[in-house]
Amino acid sequence: MRYTIKTTISAVLLLLLFSCTKEISVDVPYQPATIIYGNISTDNTPVVINIQQSVPLNSSETHNPVSNAMVQLYTKNNTGATSLVTDSFSITNGVYTSTSSINTVIGHFYWIEIILADGTVFRSKEELLKPIVPIISIEPSASADDIATINFNDPANDTNYYKFNIELYFNGQFVSNNSSLSNDVVFNGNPEASVDIDLFKYQDEDEEDEFDFEYDEVRVSFSNINFSSYQFYLNQSLQIEAFEGGESGDPSQLFASPPVNLLGNITNTSTNSIALGNFTVEAKSTVIE
Repeated sequence: MRYTIKTTISAVLLLLLFSCTKEISVDVPYQPATIIYGNISTDNTPVVINIQQSVPLNSSETHNPVSNAMVQLYTKNNTGATSLVTDSFSITNGVYTSTSSINTVIGHFYWIEIILADGTVFRSKEELLKPIVPIISIEPSASADDIATINFNDPANDTNYYKFNIELYFNGQFVSNNSSLSNDVVFNGNPEASVDIDLFKYQDEDEEDEFDFEYDEVRVSFSNINFSSYQFYLNQSLQIEAFEGGESGDPSQLFASPPVNLLGNITNTSTNSIALGNFTVEAKSTVIE
């Protein structure tokens, strides 16, 4: 009799559990955040800075451009003298482009200050424009056809952080690009340093045929950057890798890296908090093969 009673009670509890479930909506508080992204390099080109506001998860919009901010670019020379480089920018959908090219100077520090319409002030870290590290040569890797070997002379007595970008073209038309990062811990000061870079973006093996295309030109940009910017791009790549490939429901996703906050070198001086985004100062070497 006890067995029968327990079985009946268990059945009733299960019935109640399944019959009492209902769909509810969760009201998650939304706090808008300002996202700032840009860079300055030795290319002597206009500076471009993107300023956006985050949008709620349930919004149909993918971005909310900020087009009424004041943007200023500053520099400091090796004597400590600070000067305004430019505060003249054209604005299109939250993208601020300096109205003239910027002639950068190796050994100087650069940073931006942004003032929003409500008076909120953002300031990037003063980053040193480090020396250009020239690319000596680009060679196909002996191990795989889709790998390129970048050869260069790594400076001694300095810890360097590098950002690589590879663009592929066919008949003058862009077809693909990929980026990578490296520090010089292993080859510090090596005059024959090299790094192997994938020519293609991450892709599923099942989609391999989709990326079977021709290219007749390779453009490699090799930038010497500061540690804080290197860390920002590293976090960005980790987040991309965590969500690339893998179908929803794949058990392996349980072990993927959790999303990381893409906090960079920009501070909200009004709250003394780190903002989303980064302003990168990079000494760039470019080779076209």
